[in-house]
Amino acid sequence: MATGTLIVFSLGIIAFLIYTLLDCLVSLWKPLIISLTGQAYLAIPLTILFTVLLIAFAGFVFSRRKFFDRFSGLAARIPVINWFLGEKRIPQSIHDMPGALVRFSTGSYYIAALVGNQKFKNKSGELQNMYKLYCPSAPVPWSGLPIIFAKREHVILLKLSFGEVYGITTSFGRSAPEILEELSLDDADD
Repeated sequence: MATGTLIVFSLGIIAFLIYTLLDCLVSLWKPLIISLTGQAYLAIPLTILFTVLLIAFAGFVFSRRKFFDRFSGLAARIPVINWFLGEKRIPQSIHDMPGALVRFSTGSYYIAALVGNQKFKNKSGELQNMYKLYCPSAPVPWSGLPIIFAKREHVILLKLSFGEVYGITTSFGRSAPEILEELSLDDADD
C-alpha cells in the first residue's frame, strides 16, 4: 500500500511539473504560432515540436568544436565575459591530450593526463621543466589529486588519450587490463 501510494504521489508530482512547464512554454510560443498559422488549437503540438527542434539545434550548434572555439575566442576578448568565465580555463581539447603514468613510488604508478609543461627553479636556482598532469580519481573525477607537477623522469607517456585514461578511472579500473595489457616499460623508453 505504501509503495503504491508513493508511486502515485511521484507520478502526480511529475505530471504537475510537466503541465506547468508545458503551460509556460505554450504562453511563450502561442503568439508566434497564432501569427504563423492563425490557429490557436495548434499551440500545444507546435509548442512541443518547436521546443524539441530548438533544443536539438542548440545541441547541434554547441557540440561543434569549431563554433565553440570561436565563441570562446570572442568571449576572451570581451572583458566582462572573460572576468565571468575566468581568465585561465582548461583547454577544450583536453580529451585529445596524451595519457601518462606518474611514478608514485618504486614500481607504483598513478594514471594521469598530460596537460602541459611548467618551469620551476630547483634548489640550485636552475630552471627545470616539469610535466603538468591532471590526475582524475573515481568515482568523482575532479576529486583526489587534480593537478600535479612531476619531473620528466618520473613520467611515462602512454599511447592513450585522456578519454581512454578517463574511461579507466570511471570504470573503477575494470577496463584497465584491456587498455594497458599491451603496455610495457620497454615501449615507454622509446
